[in-house]
Amino acid sequence: MIMKRKEWNRWLAVLSAAAVTVTGFSGCQTKTEETKESKDEETAEFTSALDTEKDGTLEIAGFMGNFEALDQVVNNFNEYYPNISISYEQNGANQLAEYVKNNDYVDIFMTAESNLSYPDDQEAYVADDCLDLSKENIDLSAIQDEMVECGTVDGKILRIPIMENTFGMVVNKTLLQNEGLDVPTNYEEFLEVLKALKEKGYTPIQGSKVHVYSEMVANMALSQIGTDEELLKKLNDGDGSAVDVLRPAYERLGEIIQNGYTDAALNETYPMDNYDLAILKFFEGDVPFWICSTECVSGMKKRESKSEAFSKDPFEYQFLYVPFGDEGGFEYMESWNGFSVNKGSDNKDYAVEFMRFLTTEEQINVMASVKGMPSVAKNSDDEKYAGIQNDELIERSYMDKGEMKNSVKSCVADVANQYGSGAFTDTDDAMKDLERRISEQ
Repeated sequence: MIMKRKEWNRWLAVLSAAAVTVTGFSGCQTKTEETKESKDEETAEFTSALDTEKDGTLEIAGFMGNFEALDQVVNNFNEYYPNISISYEQNGANQLAEYVKNNDYVDIFMTAESNLSYPDDQEAYVADDCLDLSKENIDLSAIQDEMVECGTVDGKILRIPIMENTFGMVVNKTLLQNEGLDVPTNYEEFLEVLKALKEKGYTPIQGSKVHVYSEMVANMALSQIGTDEELLKKLNDGDGSAVDVLRPAYERLGEIIQNGYTDAALNETYPMDNYDLAILKFFEGDVPFWICSTECVSGMKKRESKSEAFSKDPFEYQFLYVPFGDEGGFEYMESWNGFSVNKGSDNKDYAVEFMRFLTTEEQINVMASVKGMPSVAKNSDDEKYAGIQNDELIERSYMDKGEMKNSVKSCVADVANQYGSGAFTDTDDAMKDLERRISEQ
C-alpha cells in the first residue's frame, strides 16, 4: 500500500494554527550513563499467552490513510494468531473523542500528546477512554524509559510510543564532497561551508517557509528551555523578561538570513507541508541542506525512484542536527504518535496481546524501519539516523515529555518564521516580539 501523508504534523500545527500539539518537558534531562548502558540490555522473545487457534477481530484506527509499518507488524502477529483478523481505518486526532464515542467497536486507536494532556479540549481528549496498560502484562523494557513516560499520565500508561520525531536537516553529502567541502559539525564550520556554497552559486539552506526558520532554531531553543527548569517555569507563567536566554538561537538564525544563506522567495515556492514535492526538490541534487523533521525523512526512500534526477544520478544523503552550537548540534526529541487500547473494548484480551507483541524490540524496530523514522527501542541500528546518534556531535540533549505550554512553543516558532519573512530588522526586534508574545499568552 502507498503511505499517505500524516493528517497533521506537530510542528506545522504550531506554525499554521498558532497552537502546538501538546508536548513538553518534565525537567532537565540529558543523556545519562544509565540510558547508554540500557542499549546493551537483552530483551525477551515474544511468547503467545492466549489461545492461538481462536477466531476473532481487532479494529485499529490511526491518523494515516494507509499505514504500511503497521501492516508489517500485523502480518507478523498473524504468524502467532492466524485466525485473528485485524482491520484498519483512518480517523483524525483533533476530533478523536467524538470518534471513539461514535465507534465503540474500535479496540486500539492512535493517540497524540494532545489527546491525553488537555482535559478542556472535549473534541480531542480521550485519556478517560484509554486502558491503563501499566496494569497489564506488557513488558516495556525494550523501549526507552523516557518514551514510555511520554505516554504516562498520572502514573497510568495510556499510550505506547512507536517512533521518535525530531528536527534537523538532510545533507547532500555527495554535493559537499564534489565541492571540496566537509559536512559541518559545529556553527563555525557551518558558516564556513555556507559561505563557500553561496560563493559557488548555491542557495545553501532551503525548505518550506513555515518550517525552515522555525526548525532551524527549534532544537537549540527548545532544548535550552527544557534543560532549564527555572526558564521553563517563567515562560509557562508568561514571564516575557526571561526570553533573552534564547537570544543565541535567534542571533544565529539572523546571521544566516542576513548573509543570504537562505532565500525567502525561494522558500515560498516549497509546499507548506514540506513533504512530497519538497523531497523531490531535494532529489534534484542542487540543494545542500534541506531543513525538515524525521517524519519528512521517512518519506524519502520510497520517492527515490519517483525522481528522474535521482534515478539518473543518485547521491549520498544523511539526516543531521543543524550544527547551531559551538561544539555541535542540539538534540531535541519528542514522541511521535502512539497506540492506546480502548478501555471499553470487547476484545481487550487480544488487544492487549497485540500491544504486548508490538512492544518487543523486534517489532518496534520493524515498525520504525518500515515507516522510516527513528525507533523508540533502546537497541536500534538504523544507518539513516547514525548522524544523530553520535553523542560526540551533540552539545545538549533533551527528551520532550510533557510540561511546556503549547503557547510557548507557538511563540518560539512564530517569531522565527516572522524573522525569516522579513518582519524584523534585527535580532533585537525579534526578541522584543518574543517577549511580547510570551507575556500575552
